[in-house]
Amino acid sequence: MRIILIRLLISFLGIIYLSGQNSFAQQTADSKDYGIVTVSVADARTKGSFAAEMGTQLLLGMPLQTLQQEKGWWEIKSPEGYVAWMEKGAFVRMDKEAFNLWTRAKKVIFTDDYGFAYETPNENRQRVSDLVFGNLMKWEGEKGKFFQVSYPDGRKAYVLKKQARLFDEWQSSLRLSEENIIQTALLLKGIPYTWGGTSVKGMDCSGFSKTVFLRNGIILKRNASEQARTGIPVDISQGYDKLRPGDLMFFGKKATADTKEWIRHVAIYLGNKEFIQASGYIRISSLDPKQPNYDETNTREFVRASRIIGAVGQEGIWKIGNNPLYQIQK
Repeated sequence: MRIILIRLLISFLGIIYLSGQNSFAQQTADSKDYGIVTVSVADARTKGSFAAEMGTQLLLGMPLQTLQQEKGWWEIKSPEGYVAWMEKGAFVRMDKEAFNLWTRAKKVIFTDDYGFAYETPNENRQRVSDLVFGNLMKWEGEKGKFFQVSYPDGRKAYVLKKQARLFDEWQSSLRLSEENIIQTALLLKGIPYTWGGTSVKGMDCSGFSKTVFLRNGIILKRNASEQARTGIPVDISQGYDKLRPGDLMFFGKKATADTKEWIRHVAIYLGNKEFIQASGYIRISSLDPKQPNYDETNTREFVRASRIIGAVGQEGIWKIGNNPLYQIQK
C-alpha cells in the first residue's frame, strides 16, 4: 500500500511539474507581444474565423500588437488602434528585442500600385510574392535595377527600383497639400468597393480615405465614425463655401433630442461641389442637383466635415514615423 501511495504521489507531482512547464512555455510564448505582417495584404476579421466579417486589412511590413490567441487566430491591435482577429500565418510574432531590430532596420517601401518581388534579380523568373503600395521590406542591398530585400519572416527577394524607394527618402519627399491629396484620390478611381478593404485590391469608404492619406505619409483612424472625431471641424451649416479640397466629408444622421449622431460613410471633397467616394467603386459624385453625377442621398445626409491639413499630430492623426507602433518600444 505504501508503495502505491508513493507512486501516486510521484505521479501527482509529475503532473504539477508538467503543468508548470506548460504554463511557463505559454508565458514565454505570450511574451511575444508584437508582430509584423508578412503578406502583401492581411485580412483582419471581427472574430477568429474565415467566415467572420472582415474588419480591416494590414499591409506587409506593418507593425501590430498581439493581444490573445484562440484556435490558430490572434486578436491584434493595428497602428491606429483597431482591434481585430488575424490568422497566425499572416504575420510573424516578435518579442520586444526582435521588434525593435525590425523597427531600426533600413527599409524599402513599394510605391507602385501593384507588382511582384522575385527570387532572383530577374523579373522573368520565379516570384516570391505579390506586392501593393505601402508594403515595407528590410533593405539588404542593391543589385543593378533591383533592391535586395528581406521579409519579416526571413524570406529573401528582389524588388524593381522603379517600383519602390528607400522608406526614409520616400517619407522625406512627402508634402501634405490639397493638390497632393486630390491627385492621390483621383489615381484610385475605379477600384472596387470591398468591405474592410484598405488596399488597391479593394477598399471601403474609410479604407479609401485611409489609403489616400497613407500615400501622403499620414495614418488616420480606421472607421468613418472615428475619423469624424478627428481633424479641424469645418462649418457646413450655411452651405459648402468653407469646404476646401482634401477635406473629409461625413454622411449619416444628425443628432436629435432622442438620438445620437450616426456616421455611416466618408468621402473626400474635390472642390466645385464634387467629392470622391468608395461606393460600388471609387467614383466622383456631386452635391449639385443640376449635375448628372448628383448624389441625392449623400447630399441629404451630409452631416459634418473635417480638415486633416493643419491637424497632423492631433489625436488620431499621425505621421507614420510618429505613430507609437512605428517607434522603438521601451
